[in-house]
Amino acid sequence: MALETWVHDGDRYCLQSTYVKGDEAWYFELSEARPAVWTASPRHDGFLAGPAVVTVIAHAPAVEKPPYVHFDGTQEIPFDVLKHFAALVTTTLADEDTQPSDSD
Repeated sequence: MALETWVHDGDRYCLQSTYVKGDEAWYFELSEARPAVWTASPRHDGFLAGPAVVTVIAHAPAVEKPPYVHFDGTQEIPFDVLKHFAALVTTTLADEDTQPSDSD
Protein backbone atom coordinates (compact mmCIF):
# COMPACT_ATOMS: atom_id res chain seq x y z
CA MET A 1 0.00 0.00 0.00
CA ALA A 2 1.25 3.47 -0.84
CA LEU A 3 0.19 6.84 0.49
CA GLU A 4 0.98 10.15 -1.18
CA THR A 5 -0.07 13.52 0.25
CA TRP A 6 -0.15 17.02 -1.22
CA VAL A 7 -1.46 20.47 -0.29
CA HIS A 8 -4.03 22.42 -2.28
CA ASP A 9 -5.20 25.85 -1.08
CA GLY A 10 -4.01 25.11 2.44
CA ASP A 11 -5.78 21.73 2.75
CA ARG A 12 -3.92 18.43 2.60
CA TYR A 13 -5.22 15.57 0.45
CA CYS A 14 -3.98 12.07 -0.09
CA LEU A 15 -3.93 9.25 -2.57
CA GLN A 16 -3.90 5.79 -1.07
CA SER A 17 -3.19 3.02 -3.55
CA THR A 18 -2.82 -0.73 -3.36
CA TYR A 19 -2.77 -3.67 -5.72
CA VAL A 20 -4.90 -6.63 -4.62
CA LYS A 21 -3.48 -9.77 -6.20
CA GLY A 22 -6.64 -11.86 -5.62
CA ASP A 23 -8.76 -9.28 -7.47
CA GLU A 24 -6.01 -8.51 -9.99
CA ALA A 25 -6.89 -4.86 -9.53
CA TRP A 26 -5.52 -1.55 -8.36
CA TYR A 27 -7.56 0.31 -5.75
CA PHE A 28 -7.03 4.07 -5.54
CA GLU A 29 -8.68 6.29 -2.93
CA LEU A 30 -8.72 10.08 -2.74
CA SER A 31 -9.39 11.65 0.63
CA GLU A 32 -8.58 14.56 2.84
CA ALA A 33 -5.50 13.77 4.90
CA ARG A 34 -5.96 13.59 8.66
CA PRO A 35 -3.20 14.33 11.18
CA ALA A 36 -1.87 11.19 12.78
CA VAL A 37 -1.51 12.52 16.30
CA TRP A 38 -0.05 9.27 17.60
CA THR A 39 2.80 9.14 15.08
CA ALA A 40 4.88 11.46 12.96
CA SER A 41 5.89 9.05 10.24
CA PRO A 42 8.56 10.65 8.06
CA ARG A 43 7.11 8.83 5.03
CA HIS A 44 3.72 10.54 5.35
CA ASP A 45 4.60 13.73 7.24
CA GLY A 46 2.40 12.58 10.13
CA PHE A 47 -0.79 12.27 8.05
CA LEU A 48 -3.11 9.37 7.29
CA ALA A 49 -5.97 8.94 4.84
CA GLY A 50 -9.42 10.10 5.90
CA PRO A 51 -12.70 8.72 4.57
CA ALA A 52 -12.53 8.16 0.80
CA VAL A 53 -14.17 10.82 -1.37
CA VAL A 54 -13.42 8.97 -4.62
CA THR A 55 -12.46 5.33 -5.18
CA VAL A 56 -11.14 4.01 -8.49
CA ILE A 57 -10.82 0.30 -9.19
CA ALA A 58 -8.76 -0.62 -12.25
CA HIS A 59 -8.41 -4.30 -13.09
CA ALA A 60 -5.37 -5.79 -14.81
CA PRO A 61 -5.72 -5.90 -18.61
CA ALA A 62 -5.96 -9.71 -18.57
CA VAL A 63 -9.14 -9.50 -16.46
CA GLU A 64 -10.93 -7.61 -19.26
CA LYS A 65 -13.08 -5.49 -16.94
CA PRO A 66 -13.31 -1.74 -17.40
CA PRO A 67 -12.17 0.52 -14.57
CA TYR A 68 -14.88 2.15 -12.51
CA VAL A 69 -15.23 5.06 -10.14
CA HIS A 70 -17.29 5.48 -6.98
CA PHE A 71 -17.96 8.92 -5.49
CA ASP A 72 -19.00 9.42 -1.88
CA GLY A 73 -22.04 11.65 -2.28
CA THR A 74 -21.62 13.28 1.13
CA GLN A 75 -18.20 14.92 0.62
CA GLU A 76 -16.96 17.65 -1.69
CA ILE A 77 -13.51 18.32 -3.09
CA PRO A 78 -12.14 21.01 -5.42
CA PHE A 79 -12.07 20.05 -9.09
CA ASP A 80 -8.31 20.77 -9.25
CA VAL A 81 -7.77 18.14 -6.53
CA LEU A 82 -9.79 15.62 -8.55
CA LYS A 83 -7.71 16.42 -11.65
CA HIS A 84 -4.47 15.92 -9.69
CA PHE A 85 -5.76 12.60 -8.33
CA ALA A 86 -6.71 11.45 -11.86
CA ALA A 87 -3.24 12.36 -13.12
CA LEU A 88 -1.58 10.38 -10.32
CA VAL A 89 -3.79 7.34 -11.03
CA THR A 90 -3.09 7.56 -14.76
CA THR A 91 0.65 7.80 -14.16
CA THR A 92 0.64 4.80 -11.83
CA LEU A 93 -1.31 2.66 -14.28
CA ALA A 94 0.90 3.67 -17.23
CA ASP A 95 4.20 3.14 -15.39
CA GLU A 96 5.45 -0.40 -15.99
CA ASP A 97 7.69 -0.14 -12.90
CA THR A 98 4.61 0.11 -10.66
CA GLN A 99 2.90 -2.95 -12.11
CA PRO A 100 3.05 -6.15 -10.06
CA SER A 101 5.01 -9.02 -11.53
CA ASP A 102 3.53 -12.46 -12.11
CA SER A 103 5.74 -13.83 -9.35
CA ASP A 104 4.31 -11.56 -6.61
